[in-house]
Amino acid sequence: MSQQRLEIRLADLQEETLPELPELVHLRMEETYRIISEKDEAGLEAASEHQETLRRKRMPRWLSRVMISAASVAGGLVLLISLGFISPAMAETLKQLPFMSSVFQLAGDSGLRKANEAGLTTNVQQTVTQDGMTLTVSEQMYDGSRLSLVMTRSKGVYAHKSFSDTWAIPDPETGRLNRPMDFYVNGELVNTGVKIAPGGQEASDSVIITTLNSGNLKFPGTFDFKMSVYLPGFADPFIFEFPVTRQVLEGVVLTPDILKTHDHINLMIKRLEVSTTSTLLVAELQGEAGAGIQAIEANIPDKYKVNGHFPVYFELSDEQGREVRGLGGEGGTGEGNILSYTFNYEPFETIPARIIIKPTIWKDGQKRYIPELEITVPVK
Repeated sequence: MSQQRLEIRLADLQEETLPELPELVHLRMEETYRIISEKDEAGLEAASEHQETLRRKRMPRWLSRVMISAASVAGGLVLLISLGFISPAMAETLKQLPFMSSVFQLAGDSGLRKANEAGLTTNVQQTVTQDGMTLTVSEQMYDGSRLSLVMTRSKGVYAHKSFSDTWAIPDPETGRLNRPMDFYVNGELVNTGVKIAPGGQEASDSVIITTLNSGNLKFPGTFDFKMSVYLPGFADPFIFEFPVTRQVLEGVVLTPDILKTHDHINLMIKRLEVSTTSTLLVAELQGEAGAGIQAIEANIPDKYKVNGHFPVYFELSDEQGREVRGLGGEGGTGEGNILSYTFNYEPFETIPARIIIKPTIWKDGQKRYIPELEITVPVK
C-alpha cells in the first residue's frame, strides 16, 4: 500500500459551519484508506505511542483532512465536449447531465467557479473502460495550490449509488476501505491527500477530485501527471495520464515567518499563497531545540487540548473582516521539533491588503479563539 494521506469526505456537512470541524482534523488514521460519509463516524482510535513515534520518524503523521462539499448550483460557461472522443456509454451519461455547464460550475467551490469563468480550466476528455465501467476525466484546474479534476462514470456497476459513495464500499475480502487513488508527478509517486467531492444532484455520476494541495509540495509550472483510480470490485486500476500546467490570473506567495508565543504555544506562519482561485496557509508549532515533536503538544496546557492533542485551525479574514470559507486541511505532520499544518480556503473576493489569521480550537461544543496568537500578515 502506498503511503498517502487521505481527506475524510463528510457528505452531510453542507449545513454545518467550519468551527464544528477542527476536532476531526486531528484524528489519527490507521494505515488504511478510509472515506466516511457520515459525520458521526469520526471516532477513530489513536495508534499506540510506540507506533505513533515510528510513523512520525518515517513519514508524515497520517491525520484526517476535513472537507466541505459545495453543493450550490450556478449557471456557467459552456464546456465544449467532443463526444466523438469518448465511449458511447460515457456519451450517453454526459448527455443526461444538465450540460453543457462545467461540473466546476455545478458543484465546485467559489475558486473553481472563478477559474472556469476566467478560462483557467483545461479540457482533458480522457476515457478508460474496463469490465463494463467507463470513467472519464473531462476538465482540470491547477493554480499551484491545488489540482482539481472532474471525473464522470458510466452507469454500469454500482449504479444504485452516487459516484462519490462508490469508494465507501468495503473490500469484499478484507472488509476495509481501500485507497482511492495514487498520484504521480513526472513519474514519481507523490505522498499527498485526496478530496472527493460529489457532483451534486444535477451531476450525481460526477465527482470533483482535489489533490496536490499539501503545503510541502513544490512542482514545476508544467508537469506530466498520472492518476491510478482504484474502484471496489475491479482488479486493475483505471489509469489516466495527461499534462498539467499552472494557470492563475493574479496571485502572491508570502513567506512572513512571523512567530507568536503564548502559554507554551510557539506558532509561526510560514507561508501564505493567495490567488484568484485559492488561498493556502502553512503554519508551524515549534518546540524547544532538541526536545522532539512529541514534547510540543505535551507542553501545551490541557485547556487547549482535546484527547491529548491541540486541535488548532485558523480563521482567515481580510482587513475589512470578510472571512474566507475553509475547504479542509491537514495537521500534525512532524519532523525534528516542528509540527506543520496546511489549510486550504476559498479565494478572497479580491487580493487583500492584509490577512488576519485567528488561531481557534473547538472544544466542549464551543469555539475558542486564542487572541494572544492572532497574526496579521501584510499582503500589499
